[in-house]
Amino acid sequence: MVFSSFLTAEEGAEASMICRRASAPFCLYGGYDGSERKILAVSSLDQEVLLPCFPIVLMQIQGGDLSKITNRDVLGALMATGIRRDVLGDIIVRDGFALFFAADHIKDFLIQNVTSVGRQNVKLSEASEDFQIPEPHFEILRLTVASLRADAVIGGLARVSREQANRLIDGKYVFVNHTQLEKKTKEISAGDNIVIRGSGKWIVDECGDLTKKGRTVLICRKYI
Repeated sequence: MVFSSFLTAEEGAEASMICRRASAPFCLYGGYDGSERKILAVSSLDQEVLLPCFPIVLMQIQGGDLSKITNRDVLGALMATGIRRDVLGDIIVRDGFALFFAADHIKDFLIQNVTSVGRQNVKLSEASEDFQIPEPHFEILRLTVASLRADAVIGGLARVSREQANRLIDGKYVFVNHTQLEKKTKEISAGDNIVIRGSGKWIVDECGDLTKKGRTVLICRKYI
C-alpha cells in the first residue's frame, strides 16, 4: 500500500478521478467520517482492514482557556514549528475541545515543540482511541433564488448580486462537491456541498419547490 500526505478536498477529488481513470484501487480517509483533508491510500485491501493502517493520529490540545482560541490560532501555532501544511489534517475547535489530525511521524515533534496556542499555554497529547469528536454545528437556512443555476444560488448563499456571484466564480472562490466551479450555468442539486471562500460552507438539503412568484426554494445547512 502507498499513502499520500494530507490532501485538500479539491486535491482529494482530483486524486480520486486520476485513480479511477487508471483503474487503481484507492481509499481516502482523514481520521473520521466527514473529514475535509484526507490521505489517499492506493491499496487493494478491503476498507475495513485498510483504515486502521492509515498513518494518522488525533491530537488533543489541553490547558488554558480553549474558548479563546480559534482554528486559525491552532494552525498558526503548528505551522510556527516549521512543518508543512500537508502533514496536518482537519482542525476542530468547538464545544470546549481543540483537536487536530496529523501524520503519525510528526506526533512527538509537535508534543515537544508546541506549548502555546494564541495567548494560551497548552499541552499536546494523543487523544484516546475511544475519544468522541464533537459534532459540527449548523445554521438552518431557507432562501429563495431565481433559479437553480449556480450563479443564482451562489448569490443567494453569499447574499450578493448575481454580478458579484459571477465575480466569485470567475475568481475561483467557489467549489461544488470539492471541485472548483467553472460553469455558471451548472444546476445545483439537493445533497451538493458548496464552499465559497471567504463566505462559508453549506450543504443543500432540499431544492426545487416554487413560491407563488416562481422563485425556487432552497433549504440549506451552513457550517458555523
